[in-house]
Amino acid sequence: MYRVVKNLLKAVCYCLLFLAFISCSAANAELLIVSDLTGRDASPWERTELLEDTDPHFVTENFHLKGRQTHSSIQKAFNTNQPHSRNFLLHFAPNWNKSSNKTPILLVHGAGDNAYRGFCHPYTMDMPENGKIDKTGIMQFLVKKGFSVFAVTFSHPHGCNFLQAQQLANAISRVKEVTGSAKVDVICHSKGAMPVRIYASDLASNNHEFNWITPFRKDIRNIIFVASPLKGIDTAFRYYAYNITVKMQSMAAPLGPESMLWQGMFVDNYHHNKLFPGQFQMLHNWVKDGIPFSDQSMTMDANMTRSALYNGGVSTLLVSDGIDRAIQEGGDVIRLLNEKGIDPSVTCHILAGTKQTIDKVKFLWLEIPVGEFADSSDGVLFLKSATYTKGLSARGAKIGSVKTFDTHHVGLTIIPAALNHIAEVLSERNTDKKIR
Repeated sequence: MYRVVKNLLKAVCYCLLFLAFISCSAANAELLIVSDLTGRDASPWERTELLEDTDPHFVTENFHLKGRQTHSSIQKAFNTNQPHSRNFLLHFAPNWNKSSNKTPILLVHGAGDNAYRGFCHPYTMDMPENGKIDKTGIMQFLVKKGFSVFAVTFSHPHGCNFLQAQQLANAISRVKEVTGSAKVDVICHSKGAMPVRIYASDLASNNHEFNWITPFRKDIRNIIFVASPLKGIDTAFRYYAYNITVKMQSMAAPLGPESMLWQGMFVDNYHHNKLFPGQFQMLHNWVKDGIPFSDQSMTMDANMTRSALYNGGVSTLLVSDGIDRAIQEGGDVIRLLNEKGIDPSVTCHILAGTKQTIDKVKFLWLEIPVGEFADSSDGVLFLKSATYTKGLSARGAKIGSVKTFDTHHVGLTIIPAALNHIAEVLSERNTDKKIR
């Protein structure tokens, strides 16, 4: 008996030593500059660094075939089109070290995007072959206004928002290191708001899976949320037609049903949806929250498919666990963020769009508008989500301004009125303090 107890104690000690080793390894993780890509090719950025977080918690995130990094410069920078989540790119805009403004700006892109398309050449998916950008973006605009500008490109365009929150913290550390500034201003577009909120609210400290993430260090002064899902989205569960479109075009986008009838047989979507962890962390039940189904959600089986898709159930076309189950499996992140609130040291500003038509599709002689029409929206995101301030200020964070523009989800990073407003906010010349 004594020997058994002795061996058991030894085993416990070894386990504790192993756990201590793992903890120390995580605590001592380094942020490495893997390469400095300055001058390798024509680029709107003055400098791009490939950085790596050596923390063992970073896992391999698999990519949808059409969700890989496709931008030529991004592929060169990562040296792959499927970079590991431990890596990210930090881009330095021209004159980043010559600005008269004290606080540097960090730009954070949305889903399926990168810092080139999102902030440098918003009208083209890749750099023009001659390297000349005819229609520039928010980066060039802010540089001309005298700001010191940086941007991050995450490894996975649809990746886990908690992993991206750690890379955001790493990017801020690097910006502070090279500029000597104690704080940054952050401009985030669409899904980019998720890692920003997770970091600025210190949400990871409440999550046993991600409590290794860097706690908020009060190093963000302002956050400008541009077309951001502040109260979440429900598109994949609201529209059966959306799911059919994703299937038909093999799109890099999440699907609502667990399985669905496709080309005469039921196809399982489990492995497909595992490629979009960040998307399922943004879900919210908008039907319960007062936005009913519109004609776009109708299905020809007396709406049995519509009901099964959203609420969970089976129809002749699909099998679905419903949005509430998907919210729980995704971690119920939107609710937790809105309960926690942004740190009180931060001031939040909001830009939202009101143009519901984001595109048009031609069918024979008809032009069919594409967008979100169930309620006021920017064509992708409900206005009630994009302007939801209660969850930001839940812990005392200040709301500086809420501004709407007659443009769609992507236009908010392009139109002059929105860009001028952003510059005014960051210059502290903004006088529009009324919350709407």
